[in-house]
Amino acid sequence: PGAKKGNEGKIHNGADDNASGIAVMLELAKTLGKTSKPARTIIFVAFTAEESGLVGSRYFVANYKKYTIEKILANLNIDTVGRLFANKLMVLNSNTAREWKFIFMGTDFTTGIASELITQDLDASDQMAFIEKGVPGVQLFYTGVDSDYHVPEDDTEKIDAAGLVKVATVSREVLEYLAERVEPMPFTGKARSGKSQMPPMGKKSGERKAATGTMPDFAYSGEGVKIAGVSDDSPAAKAGIKKGDVVTAFNGKPVKNLKDYSNYLKEHQPGDTVTFTIESDGKKKDVELVLTER
Repeated sequence: PGAKKGNEGKIHNGADDNASGIAVMLELAKTLGKTSKPARTIIFVAFTAEESGLVGSRYFVANYKKYTIEKILANLNIDTVGRLFANKLMVLNSNTAREWKFIFMGTDFTTGIASELITQDLDASDQMAFIEKGVPGVQLFYTGVDSDYHVPEDDTEKIDAAGLVKVATVSREVLEYLAERVEPMPFTGKARSGKSQMPPMGKKSGERKAATGTMPDFAYSGEGVKIAGVSDDSPAAKAGIKKGDVVTAFNGKPVKNLKDYSNYLKEHQPGDTVTFTIESDGKKKDVELVLTER
């Protein structure tokens, strides 16, 4: 997980994104450190500067010498889990190994905590630094979204403490399984720099700098990008975009999925004006947004 570092030296450690993930990780390290004797080594690490280009996680992947990337079985990234409440726990990038499906089917059964696997190729959080190198990686994320996502109003009194316990419970089940697994998990995702071959036991892409102030619905399986939430006073809010709208085109270019949407945003800078084609309340219309800094 990683605390968020913005440009111009500004740092905001949101209570949910990602102080919540850090809290779960520290509790897991404390608890497992006292009780667990795993067959495999479990590395607990917090990465910073995720939104400046996965700086911390990519540095770790490229430079950690004790356990090089070829020796790493899997990555479990806990990022933005502080407001679970009655929502399902989303598992992003679960297409990176066939086994993830069965692992989380198991946690659903043993913990009673419902998860939802997202199989789209998402250019998301720090698990991407591992996926790029052919290591199966997933991100735990909550399915709800709030207008204060990525802004200072995301504060501690809004955290679902009981939900954090649920996330920690699921995470522990996954970690203990992976720590005792003898065979590697064959990588089924899309590595950018070649696959890492994990034995049995014993080039940087463009980064997105501009933002619209929307949160996509990761579970949406239709064509386009469905909006799950809009931050107050954001470019999207000013343009009249609302929850439930579906973005179908970006500057006249079709948006089939989240990957298209992210790639188009990478072509632009804060301050650029772009046109979205959206489907809203059964009608299609074009709206203009002035992008802001991510």
